[in-house]
Amino acid sequence: MIELDPNTNQIVWEYRDNPYFNFYSSRISGARRLPNGNTLITDGMSGRMFQVTPSGEVVWEYVNPYFAKDTNGVEDNRVFRSTWYMPGEIPQLQ
Repeated sequence: MIELDPNTNQIVWEYRDNPYFNFYSSRISGARRLPNGNTLITDGMSGRMFQVTPSGEVVWEYVNPYFAKDTNGVEDNRVFRSTWYMPGEIPQLQ
């Protein structure tokens, strides 16, 4: 995961999993900077969502335990995206 400064094209932040090859997804993935400064990362092809601090510490992780067959009969646990909700954003959960 690399964050670039759009004005300078310089890397201002990056995250690499350990080992680094554990973290790769060619599609259906993304990241969002959260109000607390952490980053919510969705590794869609692996069915994994996790939050990392600015220093790169993983503070929580969820891996989708549900597998389904795709059109080729291959089972996987992909996820499309994840959304972080702050307390109070979903009144029904109060």
